[in-house]
Amino acid sequence: MTTKAKQIRSHCPNCGPARYANVLFEHKATATDEDTGVWETITSYMLECGGCKTVFFQENFVFSEDIGPDGPDIRIAYYPAPAKRKRPDWFTLFDLEDSGLYDLLNETYNALNVDARVLAATGARTIFDRASELLKIDPALTFGQKLDELQAKGHISSSERAHLDILTDAGGAAAHRGWKPKPGQLDTIMSIVESFIHRKFVLESEVKRLKAQLPRRQKRKKKT
Repeated sequence: MTTKAKQIRSHCPNCGPARYANVLFEHKATATDEDTGVWETITSYMLECGGCKTVFFQENFVFSEDIGPDGPDIRIAYYPAPAKRKRPDWFTLFDLEDSGLYDLLNETYNALNVDARVLAATGARTIFDRASELLKIDPALTFGQKLDELQAKGHISSSERAHLDILTDAGGAAAHRGWKPKPGQLDTIMSIVESFIHRKFVLESEVKRLKAQLPRRQKRKKKT
């Protein structure tokens, strides 16, 4: 007779929050300061997601000073840390298209996950910089001139130019003017750069592939 594994709800790095996970290993340690009586307890878990079977770690921290009338305030840490922004489904396509652009995107998402907001904002601007170079825009131009060239060559519309102008200015403010974006502001920045990258480097390739796969139209016979 098999014993059913203990389960807790946790944050799977792949499936997201509030997922049932099997407890593969559990360890509890308590330390007490003899002079003050202040103590802390750390409960460590090795977990396996009940859905995707990913193995990850969770630590629950309880401090005696954090116990209130409603019970202890449990601080939870996950390893790997939960993603602050999910990578788009098309993300891995860049591994084939351009390794430099893929690496920049990957490093920017990693910066988001550790709450390095200044690095993430400057990373988004650098992604735009690399993408414009792949679109044959002179890398020596200023960001404003690059936007002008992209619009003149039909790569972006006037409304998208306005969005990308805000993106590059936000990156400049983070890099040179001491600005640290809030999480919601970073979401907007990433939405702008993801939209631009997806349209120019993913969607256009998919549209060309679809066009080549469509059956040709039959010519209409002339009426006699």
